[in-house]
Amino acid sequence: MSQLSVIEEHDRLTTKQRYQHFIEQARSQQQVWTLSDEQGCLIIETGDEKVLLLWSDAALAEHWASKDHASFKALAINLDELKEKWLPGMAQDGFDLAVAPSFAGEGTIVAPLDLREELVSGKIK
Repeated sequence: MSQLSVIEEHDRLTTKQRYQHFIEQARSQQQVWTLSDEQGCLIIETGDEKVLLLWSDAALAEHWASKDHASFKALAINLDELKEKWLPGMAQDGFDLAVAPSFAGEGTIVAPLDLREELVSGKIK
């Protein structure tokens, strides 16, 4: 599938459908994508929350970054590393995740350990 068709398909889905698709793709591909630059991963503050953005495809991450964060590039995260290191660490540090945000910024905000459970089980709460 071309990058453009991946982006177009993603944009047609509802927030809930994008989240479900993310869980399915992460489990089948055994990786997810975030954005990073030489300083580290992009963390967005949404009021009281600090969130790390995650997508199921590099094209989606880079498309989202093109709007306001062009210096950031897609970074692949192995799913086992995400579940065993990143998510417990983020929970301890008080971060949340914005999963599969659209170009308009609409996405599912989820606690790290909740995401871990859903990635392990494949079932959405």
